[in-house]
Amino acid sequence: MGQERSQPVVPRPAATVLLLREGHGNVEVLVIRRHEKLAFMGGMWVFPGGTVCAADASPAAFARIPASSQTNCARLGTLHGEPLAASDCLALAVAACRETFEETGVLLASDTAGEPCDNDLTARLQERRRAIAAQPELFAELLQAEDLFLRVERLVYWAHWITPSVVPRRFDTRFFLAAVPSDQAAVIDSTETVDHAWMSPAALVAAAQTGNMPVSHPTLYNLMELDTSLQLHGSLQGLLAAESQRRVVAILPKMVHEEQTAMVLPWDPFYRNFVGESAPEHLEYSAHLRALPPRMIAKR
Repeated sequence: MGQERSQPVVPRPAATVLLLREGHGNVEVLVIRRHEKLAFMGGMWVFPGGTVCAADASPAAFARIPASSQTNCARLGTLHGEPLAASDCLALAVAACRETFEETGVLLASDTAGEPCDNDLTARLQERRRAIAAQPELFAELLQAEDLFLRVERLVYWAHWITPSVVPRRFDTRFFLAAVPSDQAAVIDSTETVDHAWMSPAALVAAAQTGNMPVSHPTLYNLMELDTSLQLHGSLQGLLAAESQRRVVAILPKMVHEEQTAMVLPWDPFYRNFVGESAPEHLEYSAHLRALPPRMIAKR
């Protein structure tokens, strides 16, 4: 008898943020470029984010989230539609804010009056980023020392992607939108990240499709859907208002290795014929998503 197929790796919970600002006559989103020598997604342009750690679910971290914000934090679900525990939802929101600060220097926190951090305060706190990256529990300590709070309800829950089951390094990633001031500065860490750009989603899609700015498939799909939504709603505020209660359905692609390697999405008519864990049949994807390509050839 042959060996039984090993079980898929359990994906690690992760959060990523699409930082949005008004700029140069349109809405811009921030992307950062990972160092070429990194084993995971080296040289790729990505949104800031990373995996959830224990400190993100600590009492110290939750103490920096006002009670009203905790109540109104986005309620998330699993691949099969079961609701996540409120503490898991809050931990993902904390991770989104922490990772954004570590990787871009943008601090998604507010003072006691609810006003966002200005560039002067953020500039003063930049030197704390490397220490927080090494010891994530220091993020809550920084917020407490500066009397800052995470208004997690301002994160608009945007998308949910899960790495295909055949991939050895898997993530269960929640994507959030966050609006920042038009003059918001970003400062890359120059270790894992070597460049950054504020560009319109349409310009980023074009740059990705020509190969000038390589991105992962989930990043490209999120940029394409963001561009469609901006065209529909006309402005950043219109987008955020319209999408604040959007219904997010988990996307679990499959990697198919034939003449070329392709990522196949659940709305592809042949999706269930391919090997790998499938998204539940009852999931219904929006017209915006179903209008996007049902599969995409891997370029690298």
